[in-house]
Amino acid sequence: MATTNTNKQPMFVDRPLIERTRITNQVVGGAGNLNVLGGQNPALLVDMDATLSSDNNSGGIVDSITIVRDNFGLAQTADYVINTTTTGEYISLTSGQTVYISETGLTSTPAEEGVGYYTFTGTPDIEGLNTEIKYSGIASQTTSGFAYSSAASSALPAVTFVCYHTRQTTVPIPANGDYGILFAKTIPANETFVDCSDVMPEMIVPVPEAGNTAGLGEATPLKNRAIYLQRGDRLYLGVLQNGVYNTPSGYVPGAHAIAQGGYL
Repeated sequence: MATTNTNKQPMFVDRPLIERTRITNQVVGGAGNLNVLGGQNPALLVDMDATLSSDNNSGGIVDSITIVRDNFGLAQTADYVINTTTTGEYISLTSGQTVYISETGLTSTPAEEGVGYYTFTGTPDIEGLNTEIKYSGIASQTTSGFAYSSAASSALPAVTFVCYHTRQTTVPIPANGDYGILFAKTIPANETFVDCSDVMPEMIVPVPEAGNTAGLGEATPLKNRAIYLQRGDRLYLGVLQNGVYNTPSGYVPGAHAIAQGGYL
């Protein structure tokens, strides 16, 4: 195996690559759109010398991306509970505090998702009668801004992440098409971990027909999956505004993404 920055065989790597990032409010897309929209900033996962400032970088390969939730389904605790006993109480909410609505029909404006846990995500702080606050999604002039998690305290809703590729820019502009969609991957409900290998692009060179070949058509070559990155490329990851996370606050509990591979 070569140990310099030149004269290497195509599949050899010079040194290992491992990068990681935490994703919370780095939201992307919305309304069924996977693209990065204006004002959105996904999290940087891998930087293959986008500034072209390193003499020791000839590109690389990422063959593994995994995403792990920061929360593992532990029971949620509510700062305030709305039930038949507490209706009409005066409360004050700061960002991050949670309200549990125990049944429908208790608030003057129906809560957006019905029974469940609502975490306040708006600014500034709000106060008022607990039944008069609008337990909504995205904050606006007429809505307070809440992230709904689930009806049960220990349930983990599904959450989708989208991976993007950029080239030779440190300030990608969505309107210029700088963010190219590579794949989207969902952590299913009540699951804490997902491996993105099955949705990554196929590599150029086929491998011997061994292992799981289910689903391959006749004479279809079995290929590994990975992402080739030339010098100047970057990978970004964002949480899709969708479902219960259709809010600028994104995935409040957070998740860690880990990329592994090697430098060529």
